[in-house]
Amino acid sequence: MAYRMKLVFHDGRKLGGQASRLVRDFRGRWASMRLTSVSASMGLSLLASAACAQAAPPPDGSLEHSFPHAFAMRGCTQEDAPALEIYFTQTPFAGVGDPSPSYIRVEISSSPAERMEPASYSLTPVRRDPTKPGRVVRAELVESPHTSKWLTGTLTLTEVKPGQRVSGHYAFTTQEGRRLDSSFTAEFSNRSAVCG
Repeated sequence: MAYRMKLVFHDGRKLGGQASRLVRDFRGRWASMRLTSVSASMGLSLLASAACAQAAPPPDGSLEHSFPHAFAMRGCTQEDAPALEIYFTQTPFAGVGDPSPSYIRVEISSSPAERMEPASYSLTPVRRDPTKPGRVVRAELVESPHTSKWLTGTLTLTEVKPGQRVSGHYAFTTQEGRRLDSSFTAEFSNRSAVCG
C-alpha cells in the first residue's frame, strides 16, 4: 500500500499526476521519488558533485611529507670523512644495515667530538668547489637499492644532542622538481663509525 501526495505551490497551483507522485511504504522509508520536472536538475547536481569529489592529482612541485620516521647516527661522507648521518624513512629504522627504500639519507661533515650548534645549511653538490671551505651537507633520495638522486635545498638543525636526539627541518627538491619538506626529531645513536 502506498500513499500519494500532491505538491502544491504557494500560489495554489498543483503539480499534476506523474510529476508529483511520491511513494512511501509502511516502514516510513522513502521507496521512490519521481519528480519529472526536477530529475534533470538532480542529475546535473549529482554529476557535478561526483566530479568535485574526485581528488585532483597534486600539481608539479607540491610538497610531500612522505618520510615520517627519522634516525641519526655517526657515519661518513662521500669523501670518507667523519659525518653525522640522518635517515628519513617510510618505516621505522634503527640504524642496522640500510633502510627499506625509498628513504632520504643526509650527511653532515663533523667529527665525533665536535659540538654542533643550531644552524641552517644549503646542500652541497657532490662535485663541490675545493676552494670553498666549510661544512659539507648533502642529501640523497634512495628510491631503490643502488639507485639514488642527489637533492638540492636546505637543512636546518635546531638541536643536536649526541646520544639523545637531532631536531630540525628539511626542504629538499629533486632534479624533477618534486619537493620534500618536513620538520623532524630523530633519535641520535652515538655509536662510532670508522671512516677513511
